[in-house]
Amino acid sequence: MTASPQGRAPPALVLCRQCVEYVFEGEAACPHCGGDPRQISARYLAAGYAPVEAMNRLDRALDRRAAEGSD
Repeated sequence: MTASPQGRAPPALVLCRQCVEYVFEGEAACPHCGGDPRQISARYLAAGYAPVEAMNRLDRALDRRAAEGSD
């Protein structure tokens, strides 16, 4: 019997809070606009992305908690 192949999770993408384009989580500078992806801009706030991002973070945290509980 052969072992099943082990895969890796894809890297997480987050919105740059300057230009509202996706970047890899943990980037120091956005490859699209050159700004700090963690610094919130007026465009980001006006488009209503802050509540959506908060809900996504909660979903990921709940998924991690559920995965830890199933071990």
